[in-house]
Amino acid sequence: MDGQSGILAELPVGYRFLPTDEELVTHYLMNKAFYKPLPAHVGQDINASELYSKPPNTLVTLSCGEREWYFFIYGEEDSVGERKTIRIVGDGIGFWKSSGQEKSICNSDGNVFGLKFQFTYFSGTFPNAKRTHWRMDVYRLPTQYYPAQKVTKKK
Repeated sequence: MDGQSGILAELPVGYRFLPTDEELVTHYLMNKAFYKPLPAHVGQDINASELYSKPPNTLVTLSCGEREWYFFIYGEEDSVGERKTIRIVGDGIGFWKSSGQEKSICNSDGNVFGLKFQFTYFSGTFPNAKRTHWRMDVYRLPTQYYPAQKVTKKK
């Protein structure tokens, strides 16, 4: 673990960050959304325009053999409750396409506290685009967690 310090250097060999959906939402996303400080190494902030302007292989470094990365995305242009099912990347070099419906993440009492949408990356343009191995899970909080002044709905 060259160049790593602090808590990362103290982790045992073979340790992997593999949180469940519930852990991601309750311990990371909710804390981030409600301005509770997170350690710097938890996740990288990335603007949605940057995320959707480049193919996924240019957004990550394949260091340490890791195959999963976590980002906090900000600057989403969607209205709360409205989700795009296709996101064009760059000038049409590829696109992210949803792989089904948004799924609810529920606690043991059956209350929804998070939502998850899965996307697959396609290289090229439709109809000749090729499915790639890149997958992205996008998590968000239900609208009841958003401050009232920030909730917008398109008609």
